[in-house]
Amino acid sequence: QSFLKDLLQKANKQIEDSKLTEYTEIMLRMFDANNDGKLELTELARLLPVQENFLIKFQGVKMCAKEFNKAFEMYDQDGNGYIDENELDALLKDLCEKNKKELDINNLATYKKSIMALSDGGKLYRAELALILCAEEN
Repeated sequence: QSFLKDLLQKANKQIEDSKLTEYTEIMLRMFDANNDGKLELTELARLLPVQENFLIKFQGVKMCAKEFNKAFEMYDQDGNGYIDENELDALLKDLCEKNKKELDINNLATYKKSIMALSDGGKLYRAELALILCAEEN
């Protein structure tokens, strides 16, 4: 939780303690492979890979909570509460078109593969996708 708090502070993002707890739980679900409640170095490497951190590609994507929720509902076409691999395709294509300078449409498959690797059995829930796309609170 302290690591995530420091990371968000360095990104000039202030969040409430309840959100920090929620994000911490999500991060542990996504990256704690051995379910010991801790992130070991190898697990942390999945979160912040040294060579190519695909999350950096989304730094230029600015999205407030209202925009994010509207987008989530639009791309969650079947209304099941999560984005699946097919729905993610449409979302990433639109993000690439909207943010031409930051995202390269030629790397769409790489972005998709990296994001889906973080999903819960192929399901990207609202809070997880918000964390990945750095959606802002307001």
